[in-house]
Amino acid sequence: MRPSTPAISISTKVGERVGPGLALGALAASYRAMLAERLGHGGLLGYFATWVALPLFQIGIVALIYGDNRRDLLNYAVVALAASSSIFSTIYFVGEILDRERVKGTLIGLFLAPCPRLSWLTGFALVGVFEAALSAAVALIFGYVALGVRFDPSWSALALTLALFLMSLWGIGIIFSAIGLYLKKTNSFSNLVSPFLTLLGGVYYPVALLPDPLRWVARVLPLGYGMQALADAALGRASIAELAPQLLPLAGFAVALPLAGILAFGWIERAVRLRGELDLY
Repeated sequence: MRPSTPAISISTKVGERVGPGLALGALAASYRAMLAERLGHGGLLGYFATWVALPLFQIGIVALIYGDNRRDLLNYAVVALAASSSIFSTIYFVGEILDRERVKGTLIGLFLAPCPRLSWLTGFALVGVFEAALSAAVALIFGYVALGVRFDPSWSALALTLALFLMSLWGIGIIFSAIGLYLKKTNSFSNLVSPFLTLLGGVYYPVALLPDPLRWVARVLPLGYGMQALADAALGRASIAELAPQLLPLAGFAVALPLAGILAFGWIERAVRLRGELDLY
């Protein structure tokens, strides 16, 4: 199930100053509109069945691969698969929303709304965060109940790691959205990069155990650092100091990627406006 959105109505009086209140209003409006749209595609039962069934199948596959012979990898994979739901929301969510808005002819209206671009983009993305959190909860509960995975979390380290990880993913999502806006083939682009991020992101297998060439490439991405730190913090009560080798690079990505995303989105928006193609597919 891929996202599509209804039009969002945001208006101001002539001469009214655009401030934080309007930006927050746009964020809330886009969140409500997207959530209503997602729930409308098959109802509440169908919506939850989609986000419950997928993690169950993924964890089941991992259990068949590793079993009790590689309990360490099974435990890691349960945490990593829970985190991977955020990765795939990053890859597919906002960029495909923009593509679908272009097809429906409403994209230009979003860009002309008198509010910051990131307000309605973030509102859309927060629905993806909610869905990712639901999928992650299902994966973790199933791992605990059915597979005997036992968690021993360091809550401070887990909270810090998760914040840095999500900031990095938010930056990647904005970058991918900008690329999709330029290519006008967001789904094809997402399908192209998804297998590489699965392989190099430590979703099913720790990056540290990959063969050298793959590991070197994986280290230029934030995903492996985040996955390993989340697993260590959730399973082995690793402290912030112990996670420093993962958290320091992850912190750099958490700062650099959102900035790069904002710059890339602004540059590509100007480029497509100059081409006169923003509202065309």
